[in-house]
Amino acid sequence: MTTSTLPGTLARTSAPARPAGTATRNAATGRTDRVALLALVAPLLLFAHGIVDWVDGLGGLDGVDGPNVPVGHSALGVAAGALLMLASAAFAWLTTSLGARAEHLPVGVPTALLVAFGAGATGAVWVGGLTGFLPGTVPAALALGGQVLTGLALAMVLATTWLEGRVPAGSLALAGGAAALLAVPWGLEPLGALVLLIALAPLTRPVEEATSAAGPAVTRAG
Repeated sequence: MTTSTLPGTLARTSAPARPAGTATRNAATGRTDRVALLALVAPLLLFAHGIVDWVDGLGGLDGVDGPNVPVGHSALGVAAGALLMLASAAFAWLTTSLGARAEHLPVGVPTALLVAFGAGATGAVWVGGLTGFLPGTVPAALALGGQVLTGLALAMVLATTWLEGRVPAGSLALAGGAAALLAVPWGLEPLGALVLLIALAPLTRPVEEATSAAGPAVTRAG
């Protein structure tokens, strides 16, 4: 009996133990994959919104809407609003994920609150305008306030990410340029979205590769 049970005992004893940090690394990898996907999808949704909104502002597509449909209530207007909501949600999720990944500065909670309020305000303004609850013309502070809060929260987590050495300084400069393009009233939202896509490109790489490319964080954070 001792001889028959010995091989099983040896097999159980010689089975390699799983490293203690495997679960932590797997969680970090999943979070990194989510950040990489959101950094790609969010600017593309914003780009698509800019294109659809621009076409809707030109008068829409012939044969799709009636002759007296106001801008924003046509089929393209509804599609543009839906794309804006999806982009806001994607940027909110990206901001929350980056804030939760911060190791040295406690920006997770304040940026999560900012971006949640910003995305909620953006959605409320769109739904209110679509249903007629809000007038056709609303103050700029109300119409754009949610998007400004979302952009502010994203800027905070990007600055923190740079301080921790996860993105290069060029990403901050490009993000600032994208914000300027999105702010001017010249219909440059598609171009600003593409610049923002380039600015967020380092976030689509693995954490180790992005950190080595950005340089050591201790030098900047002090």
